[in-house]
Amino acid sequence: MASAPDKPTPANEPAATLDEALAAMSFEVEAGRFALCGFAAAPHAKDLEMLEGAPGQLTREGGETSLLISMERLEELLKRHPQAEVEQGLVWIRFRAAMGWDVVGFLAKVTGALAQAGIPLGAVCGFSRDHLFVQERYLEKTLSVLEPLFPS
Repeated sequence: MASAPDKPTPANEPAATLDEALAAMSFEVEAGRFALCGFAAAPHAKDLEMLEGAPGQLTREGGETSLLISMERLEELLKRHPQAEVEQGLVWIRFRAAMGWDVVGFLAKVTGALAQAGIPLGAVCGFSRDHLFVQERYLEKTLSVLEPLFPS
């Protein structure tokens, strides 16, 4: 598992190009396991509280709410949303170097390599960092693809 500190970009600024992002990038596997939950209802205030102590993600679109939360919070969520569809046992992978919004192709490079290896995934984009999540059963294979792309 790569978990070295971020490699510096010029003046510690977010990477501005794909080459800078690739040169500066490292990744880490977040501790714990996660669940992706989808339900039709708008999120409840208690659902938003589940995002405290990140990582987590909420998306509301097309009449569906999606929450990516710690497995430890899943039972609590299902009490409020018993009809939720759930993908359990997900591993969260964080790309550590910050990237500017003008960087083109980072996720394409990463997800393309994982697709070639037959690894299904989800992507979460933060303001300055990208993240992936994969089923735990694909973790070893995922690491075997990512480690050569981003050697420590």
